[in-house]
Amino acid sequence: MTENGDLILSYLERLGVKYVFGVPGGSIEPFYNALARSEARGGPRCITARHETGAAFMADGYARESGRLGVCCATAGPGATNLITGVASAYADGTPMLVITAQTSIEKFGAGALQETSCTGINTLEMFEHCTRYNTLVSHPAQLEAKLLQAISQAFSNHPGPVHLSIPLDVMKAAAQKPGGKGPLKAFLNHETHPSQKAMQLVLKELAPFDKVTVVIGEGAQGAVAELMGLIESRGWLFVSTPRGKGLVNSYHPNYRGVFGFAGHSSASEALRPENADRVVVVGTALDEVSTGGWDDGTILSDRLIHLSNNPEHLNRSYMARLVVLGSIELMLKPFAEMMERDPQRRKLLPERNDAGLPKHIAFDEDTPSLEVEGSVSPRDLMIYLSRSCPAETRVVMDSGNSFLWGIHYWNFERPDTLPADTCLFHTGIGFASMGWAIGAAVGIASANPQVPVVCVTGDGSYLMSGQELTTAFQENQNLLMIVLNDASLGMVRHGQRLGGAASIAHELPEIDFATLGKSLGIESYLIESLCDLQALDLADILARKGPCLLDVRVRPEQVPPMGARMKVLAGRGND
Repeated sequence: MTENGDLILSYLERLGVKYVFGVPGGSIEPFYNALARSEARGGPRCITARHETGAAFMADGYARESGRLGVCCATAGPGATNLITGVASAYADGTPMLVITAQTSIEKFGAGALQETSCTGINTLEMFEHCTRYNTLVSHPAQLEAKLLQAISQAFSNHPGPVHLSIPLDVMKAAAQKPGGKGPLKAFLNHETHPSQKAMQLVLKELAPFDKVTVVIGEGAQGAVAELMGLIESRGWLFVSTPRGKGLVNSYHPNYRGVFGFAGHSSASEALRPENADRVVVVGTALDEVSTGGWDDGTILSDRLIHLSNNPEHLNRSYMARLVVLGSIELMLKPFAEMMERDPQRRKLLPERNDAGLPKHIAFDEDTPSLEVEGSVSPRDLMIYLSRSCPAETRVVMDSGNSFLWGIHYWNFERPDTLPADTCLFHTGIGFASMGWAIGAAVGIASANPQVPVVCVTGDGSYLMSGQELTTAFQENQNLLMIVLNDASLGMVRHGQRLGGAASIAHELPEIDFATLGKSLGIESYLIESLCDLQALDLADILARKGPCLLDVRVRPEQVPPMGARMKVLAGRGND
C-alpha cells in the first residue's frame, strides 16, 4: 500500500530533491517509514541533523546551492518548535523550503496526547503563520495532494520562501488517493514575469543620456549575471554588490568597487554618490538595512534610483525611485545581451590587483595586509590568506557575528571563466542573522554539491550553539572545512558594547580547545595559534578529500571588524 508519505516523496523526487533533513520522532514515524522505502529504491533519503534548527539551516543551504526545494521535517511538539528559527531565517532570505511537521492523530486532538500541538494545545500552526509563505493543517487524507502542490507553488513564487504542512500522524500513514503522485508540476513552477514593453522603454530613456551609471547587484540577479555583466562592460559602467550578491561577482573586475551596505567598502559608497552616478540601477534586492548602508539617502535612496526585480516585495520600499520595474531580470536584459554580443567595441576586461595583491579598485578599511606569521591570528589576514588559498570553485559560508563582518569585507573571489555565471560562491544568513546558521547551511550545501569544497567560517559563540551539526558532515563524509574564530567571547557583542559606549557585560566565553573537542568526535582537527601554523597545513590536500576538518583559530580579540554602518544604525545617528 502507498501511504501519503510516499506520495509526498514521489513529488519531491520529480522535483529533483535528493535529501530530506530532519530529526525522527513518534508522530513523524510514518514519514520516516516512507523515507526508508524511498531510500531503498534510490529515491530521496533522510539526513539526520542533531537539532531541528540545524535541519532547517541545512535545507536552506541545500536550496541555495542546488536551486531545488529544500526540505526539512520534525515530529510534533518540541520538534516543530525547534524548527522555527531556521524557518524564519529562510523566510527572511527568501529561500524556497518545504517544512513538514507532525501532529498527533487528529482523533486525539484536545485529549492531551503526548507532544500535542493542535489548535487546542500548543498551537504550532499559528507559530509558523508569520514566517512562512503558505501554512496549513492537512486535516484529511484527500487534502494532501492539493495542499502539497499549493505549497510548492508558493515556495517557488515571485515571493519565494518556506512553506509549511502540518500533518497528523493518522493522515500521514493513510493510503494515498493517487499512488505515485502523477499530478502536473509545470504550472506550479514557472513564475517568471515578463516586464512590460512600456517599462523597458522608460528604462532605456532614463539610461541612454548618461555615461555615469552604477549598478548594484543583489541576490535576485543570480539568473542574469552574464547578461548584466555584458551590459556593464559594454557601457563602461561601475558596479557594486550587496552583501548577499557578493558571491556572484569577480572581486578583481576593473569596474567593480566592492560591497555596498553592511560591512561594505567606502569605494562602493563613493561609486554611488551623485557626482559619480547620474543613475543608480539596483537589481534584485530589497532596500533593507543590509543593502542600503543603513538607509543611506546619499547613495541608493534617491530620485536617481532605477529599481529592477522579479520579486514585488523587493520593490515595496522604492517610493523615492525614479523608476520601478517588476519582471524577470533575465528577460529584461536578453535583448540587450544579444545586441552587445555583436558589439565590435566590447573587449575582455582583465582582473586588476594592487601592490598587495588585493583588488585594485576596492578601498578596504586596511589596504595593506600584514600577514604576520607569529602571534595570534588577525581575522583580516586570515580572510585574505584563505581566499587566496582555496580553490576557485570553493563555496564559502559565513556565520553571523564577526565572521560575516570580516568575510564580507575581506574575502575576495576571482571567478574563473569556466564557472557558470549564476553560481553563487558566498553565502550568509544575513536577513535574520541567526547564530549557527552557517554550520547547518554548510552541511546542506555540501549535500547538494559534493564535488566542490565547502568552507564554513563561524565564531566560538555560534559553534557552542550549533557545532554538533559538524558530526552530520562527518557521518555523511562531506568535504567541509570548519573554521572557528576563537576569541573566548561573543565578539560582535563585545565590540559593539565598547564602540557604542554601553556596559561591558555578558560577552565572555570560556576558553575552549575546539581542536581537541573535534578530535574527540572523530574529526580531523588542528589548533591554529599563528598564521605560521596555518601555512604549515596542506590546505589544498585538505580541501581535495572527503571528510570534514576543523581549524580552531586563535584570533586577536582586540581587532575591530568593519561594523561602522551597523553602529550608526544602533546609535540612531542616520547618515552623519
